[in-house]
Amino acid sequence: MSSRGLMKRTHSPLLSLWPVLTFACYSGSDAGGGPVDPGTTASTSPTSASTDPPTTSLPTTSATSSTSTGTLTDTTSTGPGSGSSTGAPDTSGAEPGTSSSGTTELPPSQSCGDAILDPGEECDLGAAQNDDQEGACTLTCKLPKCGDHLIWAGKEDCDNGDNNNDVLYGGCTTQCKYGPRCGDAKLQDSEECDLGPDNGNGEFLPDSVPCTGGCRFKAKLVFLSSVAYMAGELKTAEDADVECQKLAAKAKFDNAPSFKAWISDASHSPAKDFTKTAGLPYVRPDGVRIADDWDDLILNGPDDGITVTETGVALLSTGVWTGTGPNGQLVPETLTCKGWSSSEAVDKGQRGLSGVEKKLGPAWTQWVDNDHWTTYLISSCIFPYHLYCFEQ
Repeated sequence: MSSRGLMKRTHSPLLSLWPVLTFACYSGSDAGGGPVDPGTTASTSPTSASTDPPTTSLPTTSATSSTSTGTLTDTTSTGPGSGSSTGAPDTSGAEPGTSSSGTTELPPSQSCGDAILDPGEECDLGAAQNDDQEGACTLTCKLPKCGDHLIWAGKEDCDNGDNNNDVLYGGCTTQCKYGPRCGDAKLQDSEECDLGPDNGNGEFLPDSVPCTGGCRFKAKLVFLSSVAYMAGELKTAEDADVECQKLAAKAKFDNAPSFKAWISDASHSPAKDFTKTAGLPYVRPDGVRIADDWDDLILNGPDDGITVTETGVALLSTGVWTGTGPNGQLVPETLTCKGWSSSEAVDKGQRGLSGVEKKLGPAWTQWVDNDHWTTYLISSCIFPYHLYCFEQ
């Protein structure tokens, strides 16, 4: 009987013949080609079949099915973590960077500080020698250079990176050296003084004053105004103070709002309005000391004279409106151009003389002995004269 007859299960009489047919198929000469009952293991002998009860087999990693026309092999792995020939996603849950065997795959070492020159490193002397200040290799394994924001000790003074500048005051040059700055013993920018290493230690040049660590005079600044004024332009002594303050601010002097003019009217005078700090000297913009303090100024006058303007220009034998005696007090009110409100020729005002050359001999002596710096002549109010401006 052919195997085709076995597939017709609609005829119930044939069901009773199932054991006989099954035995006949296994005992026939072509037993190896017939169908195999699921769960039944065929004997290695072609003439016998196992009578053991059916057993359940464990899953295998592959399955092979045979047909009469050939063999079809299913290569899909059923083990956990295996890939699929059909491109199905891996749902095994294996950690990234590990192989199917479970071993970890590490990239090549690129650690800065391991003394190995790895890709992307310019240098690597090891963790003990890589250094951002002292070593020849930085902590990021880069060669030290000007512009990297790191200061290489013994090689660089400073490093402001992209902000390195060859002319900026207080900056760092493109060679990583200090630029113009307070402490380089050069008078520049807004410095009042610069004695280099002597800044801040109380030392000073002859006839000068100490310079602070911030390049400021340890003294009160005094200058001759670069502007000459008609008396009527001043209006009052207080307005003359304002003119001094404007000039000081334009010159970028510290404490510009504190400056006052050496001038008097019925309400104001240096003796009334000036601060009088004992032991604090007065100094010109050129660094020349003119008096040790207020008392010395009143007693001896301003030594070589107040001859330097806020712009640094020296003006000798220059007229200055004062209306003030050597003691800092108001002279007769009739000598103040009507309180500095008149520019009429008939009105008079007292003026001083900024200074004269010492080499002139008698003229110098007369200027000193007669306090000509503040009481030189009585002049008509139609003429323009300068002002003495004192920091308070």
